[in-house]
Amino acid sequence: MGLFKNSLARVLGIGGTRIDTKLEKTEYQAGERVKGELHIKGGKVKQELDSVFLHVMTEYKVESNDKTQNKNGTLQKVIVSVDRIINANEEVVIPFFFTLSENTPVSLHKSHIWIKTHLEIEKAVDQYDADGIQIVPSIGLKTVIQALQDEGFVLRDSENKKKYGKIIQEFEFYPMNGEFKGKLEEVIVTYLSFEKTVDLILQMDQIQSGSSNKFSKLFGTDENNIRISFSKDHITDKQFVRTSILNGIKRNIK
Repeated sequence: MGLFKNSLARVLGIGGTRIDTKLEKTEYQAGERVKGELHIKGGKVKQELDSVFLHVMTEYKVESNDKTQNKNGTLQKVIVSVDRIINANEEVVIPFFFTLSENTPVSLHKSHIWIKTHLEIEKAVDQYDADGIQIVPSIGLKTVIQALQDEGFVLRDSENKKKYGKIIQEFEFYPMNGEFKGKLEEVIVTYLSFEKTVDLILQMDQIQSGSSNKFSKLFGTDENNIRISFSKDHITDKQFVRTSILNGIKRNIK
């Protein structure tokens, strides 16, 4: 009977090993190092542990056939090797750390970020845990937001989408004041960080009048996209970023 109970526990996860992820804190800047501990508690039987997978997750929108649906997606995956036997009721603590991608969406409006932990157990039911975290802008993104605000733009909304083969966050700016008020409906900004450079993609929605407005809306000619590349040093220079964005917009509006 004891052998049967042990086999059932291994297969169904009854009284099995559990995992709890404990993070050093709950708020991180995009691009910051995340530190924490994996607290693993053995169940009623001895089990063989393989690896722990940490998934940085978010929700994003998918548009298809005039319909919009929300999906959960993995932004980043980290593997923590365990590869050991855990005895019944044994407690194991495994420290870990990894660096968040600078492209991690910021916790704004409806953008939520969480870390899903997946403990892989040999010949048993895998275990999961989830921990929500708050993400604040990287220094580069913060510089871009401040530069646009200095030009009279207000950050009105943000949205996570899947574009360019990855999940990205779009920031919607409205010209409340300044020289672009009355010329632009909005500017949608995408911040893409690479190893040595940062690209800003600006989608500008221009204000048209009369019949030209109807024509532009019908054929989508009221939108204009530009891409500006920065070095890692220049993206944190607010005056340089502000001037680059200002010149880019001026060159591309009619």
